[in-house]
Amino acid sequence: MSGVQREVSRVKSTAEVFTPTSVVVDLLQNIPIEAFGPGRTVLDPACGDGQFLAGALAIKLFFFNMDLELALLEIFGVDIMRDNVDLCKARLGGGRILMGNTLDPHSRLPGQTDEEYSLMVKYFDPDSLSPS
Repeated sequence: MSGVQREVSRVKSTAEVFTPTSVVVDLLQNIPIEAFGPGRTVLDPACGDGQFLAGALAIKLFFFNMDLELALLEIFGVDIMRDNVDLCKARLGGGRILMGNTLDPHSRLPGQTDEEYSLMVKYFDPDSLSPS
């Protein structure tokens, strides 16, 4: 998102980089449009402020004429920073945006809610995805 500035120490500790709009546009143009259709889930495992997810949502809304509420049910984002999660949710107007670590879903992050932790384990723990 244009104008978001982060302290150097934060960038060093989190490797946080915001994807420029031009890169997101190029990426979206190279993904088959059907990947964003109704019934297709879009996941960004390090969503930051939601730059990629905002583009995916726009495709769902304008290309496929989806209802906002239904489109948001198919949008998932995860980030390790609370402010990014909150910014992404505000930017999209909803969606399933969680604070968590997709590489280690069992790790508890400062500021992560109990619900976010439970959903991270449910959605990203390989053992929870295995058939019983």
